[in-house]
Amino acid sequence: MGRLLFIKSIEGRVMAGITMFVGMMILVGWVAINEEARMQAFVRQHTGRSIERGAELFASLCSECHGEEGYGAKDRAPGLNNPHLFGFDPVGLQTAAITNANRALVRLNKDIESLLTELTDAENPPSEERQNEILAEIESLEAEIEEQQLIIEAAVAERIEILGTLNTAVENGLFPLWDTIVDSDRTAINEVEVFFNNNGTRLAQVGWAGDLQGYVVTTLIHGRPGSGNVWLSSEGMAPWSQLAGAQLRQDQIEDLAAYILNWDKGANWTREDFGAVAQYGKPLADGSLPTGPQPEKTGTDVSGILSRWQADEIVGSPESGVLLYEAKFGCKDCHQNGASAPDTVGTFARIQNERLAEARFAGYTVEQYIVESIVLPGDYVVDGYSSGLMPDNFGTRMIDQQLADIVAYLMTQ
Repeated sequence: MGRLLFIKSIEGRVMAGITMFVGMMILVGWVAINEEARMQAFVRQHTGRSIERGAELFASLCSECHGEEGYGAKDRAPGLNNPHLFGFDPVGLQTAAITNANRALVRLNKDIESLLTELTDAENPPSEERQNEILAEIESLEAEIEEQQLIIEAAVAERIEILGTLNTAVENGLFPLWDTIVDSDRTAINEVEVFFNNNGTRLAQVGWAGDLQGYVVTTLIHGRPGSGNVWLSSEGMAPWSQLAGAQLRQDQIEDLAAYILNWDKGANWTREDFGAVAQYGKPLADGSLPTGPQPEKTGTDVSGILSRWQADEIVGSPESGVLLYEAKFGCKDCHQNGASAPDTVGTFARIQNERLAEARFAGYTVEQYIVESIVLPGDYVVDGYSSGLMPDNFGTRMIDQQLADIVAYLMTQ
């Protein structure tokens, strides 16, 4: 055996072992140090390929209505290469300053009112020293009120100036109905702030509580039912996903969304970018609520819901369901980690192994139990949780496909 050893001395073998061990540690350390950069490069490559595939899909399927460069087509479809869609509010800073100043004015006026009540209290009149203190405090508060009013006036002037440079964008649908809002005498100032807070970005206009990616993906999957009645020069936004009976696979939906989201310039959008958009989205606030038949809401008849799903071959999408669950309907807020409602994680196993073992749910399926829990939450409340916390109006807020998507997602938990 000794002849098979290249290093015959014990000391030499020990040194060789130490050298190999140190070398392996250096190699592992080098890999660990460079792993993050390697993964980031991999992600960039993957995202880049996804955007490229999305560009091809957009050119062949979407550009006819939304424009080759994504600027939209007048009265046909809104622009997607659009700062308003990406949350860039051209007057957002001014609106925020006005809103904050108005809140401060409410607080300051209440403080003055409270001090005047103390000052004029006939039953418990303040001492002369306290009267002087009150008058000094009121004087200081009035000075603060004047400062806040100056802030509002400056912000209003700045906003008017900015809006004056966006005439083309306004003509193309940015801030619809702005010309009907009058604040020249400041009598409608609250209405003005509500208007801008609700119309400063596209997601605010449509009342979407989630992020932009969720909004884009969900719209691509389900389309915008009834939008053909809004965009009279086109047939409206139809569903594109195979999950909704259309042609695109989920990976193609994600590629298309990646291409659209790649237009985002972050904080580098300019007023010129606003002018380049040929058509902005039409929110419900501008009178463009579809007048045609709307999808019926799911209702609260559990057996009827399940029968419709079977008859109409409605199949839920877990991918769409997680977006609806976490963003649009806000279910995650209460169910995450079991804070105010049963934890999302483990939903299927708990229902299968615990809930359906109860006599009252004899014959139920997991799907039936989930549907009933959503549309009739008050019929059964899990021990340890309070009745009435979960809204009981989801049956009037969801359509069958949305409910089916959420159920499909929960069936994976």
